[in-house]
Amino acid sequence: MSETAGTAGGRVADPRRDLGFRWFALGPALLVLVVVGLLPLAYSVWISLQRYNLIKPPAVFVGLDNYVSLLGDGRFIHSLVFTVGFASAATVIEVFVGFIIAWVLADRQISGLYSSVIRTLLMIPYMVAPVVMAYIFKTLIYDSSFGYFNVLLNFFGLPPFTMFEGTLKPIAALLAMDIILRTPFVVLILYAGISSVSDEILEAAAVDGASALRRIVWIVIPIIRPILAIAFVFRFMDALKIFDEIYVITGGGPGYTTESVSVFASATAFTYFDMGYATAATIIFCLVVLALTSLVLRGTRFEVGR
Repeated sequence: MSETAGTAGGRVADPRRDLGFRWFALGPALLVLVVVGLLPLAYSVWISLQRYNLIKPPAVFVGLDNYVSLLGDGRFIHSLVFTVGFASAATVIEVFVGFIIAWVLADRQISGLYSSVIRTLLMIPYMVAPVVMAYIFKTLIYDSSFGYFNVLLNFFGLPPFTMFEGTLKPIAALLAMDIILRTPFVVLILYAGISSVSDEILEAAAVDGASALRRIVWIVIPIIRPILAIAFVFRFMDALKIFDEIYVITGGGPGYTTESVSVFASATAFTYFDMGYATAATIIFCLVVLALTSLVLRGTRFEVGR
């Protein structure tokens, strides 16, 4: 037995050969990571250190001037605060609403066929391209003349909804659309988690007199807490990148009320042609996203068997 220890198929394993195979297997993935990820990131950092105007070459190295200017730019600070606030509000609401829908669909008293049909229908808006859905909301739902929402308000004798009136209405319109489009993603994740909870545990709690709310708070949520954390983190990171819907529906308006960092950077780069300033804005936003994601992940750590 001692003579064959460390052998595989009668041959002595060669650590150098195994290490070479690992590098050979990981090589293509590492190459793609460097070419697609690290090199563009390094080039972006270099561009952010320059005053680089597309229509007024050449680029001039200015060091951290772009970053200093951005930290004093009220428009950029507003876009950063709006993006984080919008993503936080959308994620919290979507996880809450998604949990309720998933709880109802996972109820054993609900027909499996009915649950499957509802989950399929919920996925329809999520599968459509965001730009298409944004145009649908802008024209068929929010339009002040013939939009379905205003037709409904008029039917009940309520004043029409003008999306570009004030500061809260455009934000509410975007938030409502995001909740409708993105909640199905949360529903699917939480449905899988709730369905994994043992029926015996829930039935025993019900026999002991625990209400549905107590069963959810004290049994279901602790069991699926890791899945809740995954749904929250995934949705939060995705919400921070919102661009298509804002660009189509409000364009960041009225004024800069609904301008996200992505819209701000796009306008700076392709309207004002200031690539260095726009790139610096995206670098700052990337650092903010990394910091927020780290905080969320740290706050949602869990231990197996706890």
